[in-house]
Amino acid sequence: MDKVDFTVTNVFDISGRGVIMVAGRLASGGIEAGDILYDSVTGARITVAGLEFHGGREFDEHVLVVPAGEVDRVHIDQHLTDQRPDDGLIRTPRLRRVLDTAPDIAKAQGHDYVGVEHLMLAILADPDAVPTQHLRKLGLDPDNIAQTLQEYLHEMVSSTENFTGGHKPPSQ
Repeated sequence: MDKVDFTVTNVFDISGRGVIMVAGRLASGGIEAGDILYDSVTGARITVAGLEFHGGREFDEHVLVVPAGEVDRVHIDQHLTDQRPDDGLIRTPRLRRVLDTAPDIAKAQGHDYVGVEHLMLAILADPDAVPTQHLRKLGLDPDNIAQTLQEYLHEMVSSTENFTGGHKPPSQ
């Protein structure tokens, strides 16, 4: 299968449909509804919700239907591909677990965002993670560090709620 190489030539916002139309030229590969494409430079993710074909177009011209919420990720002369720019990196099962666990930790703490602190807590929760092992070699207790970080985050949320009258601060 050929690597997808799609160059955006125009972007149309279709009011009331909740989608944008992304016109462009397909130099190689094939695109279908449900595919995920990536900006070849930034890696920004673009969802192909559907395809629209109209008569009179060139053979290599296509119109992609993309959710309107992704309009800020699409621009003219952008090159889209089906491969992330960092595809040469190996994502280990441990990394996937940490990335999957961090949002759960954030939600459990009542946060509506995932930050470095949640990633750190996810790493500290894994006894086999290299940072956790290294902390132990230094004579530090990863569980104690995690507890201290959780207490600090709780204090920050409590003091912010007291300051704002019980309202959460805006998302970061």
